[in-house]
Amino acid sequence: MLPYLVRARWTGFALLLACSFDGSGLVSAGPPTPTSSTTGDTTTTTGPGTTVTPTTVDSEGSASEGATMSTTTPVDPTDGPTSTSTTTLGTTTTTTTDPDTTTTSTTGPDTTTSSTTSTDTSTTTGPDTTTGPMCMDTGMEPNENEGEAVDLGDQYCKAQPKSFQGVLDGDGDVDWFRFFGDFSGNQCNDNDNDPIAKVVVTADGPLEVCMYADCDIDGEVNITCPNGTTMTNSPDGRKGCCGAGTMEYVVNCNDGPDESAEMYVRLQKAPVDACLAYKVDYSYFSP
Repeated sequence: MLPYLVRARWTGFALLLACSFDGSGLVSAGPPTPTSSTTGDTTTTTGPGTTVTPTTVDSEGSASEGATMSTTTPVDPTDGPTSTSTTTLGTTTTTTTDPDTTTTSTTGPDTTTSSTTSTDTSTTTGPDTTTGPMCMDTGMEPNENEGEAVDLGDQYCKAQPKSFQGVLDGDGDVDWFRFFGDFSGNQCNDNDNDPIAKVVVTADGPLEVCMYADCDIDGEVNITCPNGTTMTNSPDGRKGCCGAGTMEYVVNCNDGPDESAEMYVRLQKAPVDACLAYKVDYSYFSP
């Protein structure tokens, strides 16, 4: 019986030794429990639908998939991707903070400022004398003075009136004309009345008409100026009358029966800066 008891005690002692210490040196009442650790304590989500599984290392230092202890953070559907787009026309920025929310802002188009500097180097050495369109004188020029008077030819004492045209360029322009009033030959004689020299001016504005008589025979001329006109002498000393628009008077050469005379007509004093066209009908008629 002794051997049996000894053997039983030895067996109990062996069991006691085997159960008294675990891998950490602590007393344990049962078989040792394997210990594991996780190198990552959270599950990392890099995008929708992607999960990284933590790795578990056991007490022997080997790696194994699965987790004895693991922490998983659920994916928040509101933490969706954030996108930003920028369009520069003006400046437009679109920001998406979750799948259902979009914010757009426009700061307005860029402002561009440009400047141009121009230097005028032109020099004016005299006054500006431009007063408008040039006056085109279609009349018979030059005829600015008595000696340059345009010769219209003969006008017989029984002939119908003739006419001519011209232009006065402002108040400083003067036009001279002359015609020969013929009272001799087969046209008229001593039995006819003294001739009437006459000019009628048609124009769109006022002007002055002067008519002077120079008898073909020597001696003075006898004339009577119409009412409202003025008797005056020409620059070369011929007797005549001046008035507005129309002029006529009887020509009587004092020294003989021949009433023929050279008649000088002067047109002048148009309005200032006017380009005044006119028409003149003239005659030397014995009634």
